[in-house]
Amino acid sequence: MGQSMVAITEAHCTGCDLCIPHCPFEALLPLATNPPERKHKKRPVVVVASQCVGCLSCIGSCPTKALHEILMPPISTQSPLLLNGKEPETETVLRWGKKGLGWA
Repeated sequence: MGQSMVAITEAHCTGCDLCIPHCPFEALLPLATNPPERKHKKRPVVVVASQCVGCLSCIGSCPTKALHEILMPPISTQSPLLLNGKEPETETVLRWGKKGLGWA
């Protein structure tokens, strides 16, 4: 069995952010800005490929089933989620403190 990662179908992501606290590695973060062509009012969540370890803890948390598993090729040297070797600009989510999520 090979290594897995999580991918997000952006068109199905409503930006509800319910998946974010389910990732213990902080690999799910919202985009810094909402793409202009997007029909949803909230910005989508993306996978930060360098942080995702493939634990799949987040998959069941998405009410729209936007999260799905992808298999890594056995000899891959780079995440298949990285486009042009560059990760998207994301917004930081405060997990601890008075206004934080309170859990990770």
